[in-house]
Amino acid sequence: MKAAVVFTWTRPWAGRESVALAAFGDALAFWGKLAAGGRCDEAQVYLGTSSMGMMIVHGERDELHDILDTDEFRTMYAKATFAVPDIKYEFAAAGESVQDMMTTWASIGAELGYM
Repeated sequence: MKAAVVFTWTRPWAGRESVALAAFGDALAFWGKLAAGGRCDEAQVYLGTSSMGMMIVHGERDELHDILDTDEFRTMYAKATFAVPDIKYEFAAAGESVQDMMTTWASIGAELGYM
């Protein structure tokens, strides 16, 4: 099943800009290496006009879960949290997985009498 990991952030802590840039470079290298090895797609990065940043990595659900469960990922993410106060990530359904989830949601809603 297809999934995505969606990272979002805004401005780094004042005085920690260079650490934030290094963390961003580390993230690009981390996901780039995994994409080159066929474990996920290349990271897509977006920067908004209000300083909001977003990085989306698509892949197979189980593979992405395995990646997020590594010490290497946890260490990289922890370092980023010391530079950027509001960095966060969400694990999201993608592709056909979205339809499956919505079908389940509608079925449960109907069962509970809300739909």
